[in-house]
Amino acid sequence: MLTVGNFSAWVAVDDLPLQEYDIKIKDSEITCWIPSEVGKNFTVKWETRTNDCVVTDVYLDGKFAGGGIIEAGFGDSEDGISGIYTSPTSQKPFLFSRLDLTDDDAYLDTNHTQIGEIKVLFFEGVIEVIEADSVGFAPGSFKELGKVHERSKKAIDHQIGLGTEEQAPYQKTSRCRCLRTLATMIFRYRPIDILRANGLAPPAPQPPAGSQVGEKRPAPPEDAIDLTMSDDETDQDDEEEVAALEARLAAIRNKRRRMKVKSEPGVKTEPGSASIRKERKRGQVAQPSDVIDLT
Repeated sequence: MLTVGNFSAWVAVDDLPLQEYDIKIKDSEITCWIPSEVGKNFTVKWETRTNDCVVTDVYLDGKFAGGGIIEAGFGDSEDGISGIYTSPTSQKPFLFSRLDLTDDDAYLDTNHTQIGEIKVLFFEGVIEVIEADSVGFAPGSFKELGKVHERSKKAIDHQIGLGTEEQAPYQKTSRCRCLRTLATMIFRYRPIDILRANGLAPPAPQPPAGSQVGEKRPAPPEDAIDLTMSDDETDQDDEEEVAALEARLAAIRNKRRRMKVKSEPGVKTEPGSASIRKERKRGQVAQPSDVIDLT
């Protein structure tokens, strides 16, 4: 929202104000940059905080597009326009559209210095006539730019266009006289990529970095092993656990012994016996085997 004194204005898309960048103010004039997107309808809105009569005019791409009148004594008031009235109850909405470029030199001398601008002017005014019905209605005169020579676009890709006609609330018409300019607000619109390329808008947010190659993934809760012990475990539970571990260790030792014996030639085991002996050839007396200590 741009603000000068008792006056504010903004451009809204989908009922949300567009982000404003590089706001600059000098005396009663304020300017900024806003992002435009092809096909998006928009509304120019404003607010006044005064009891005086205020007339608001809106210019799109340098062409008058309408406005509003806030009568004296109303105090804080909000108003806006979203399109060009084609009848007292219908309008064509404003939208951002792509610039229609041509290389025809017949369009080279056309003045397009205000392409890419939405200008809102606030005047101190005096109401002269208030029409109670549609007798004084006149359709809006705003029209799209048409073709623009490609050498005169000056890095401007968008223009203001008009959408499909739709129903709109009835608007009474008034005639007024403007006394003096109170504030001027200019919104220069460009595609967001152009604003970023020129340093007028911050860079696009980067996507979150993916997992590094070889990075260990934390174990999910179901894979976690709880190594803590609760305080309510009894000594009997401890003794039973120790006995089970000792039995398991004895079984592992016996398995290791059997595997070692099978790997040597001429060795056999006697069923039901835990001792292991080597057979000596040529009648030699068998000697106790070497003991493998696994403790």
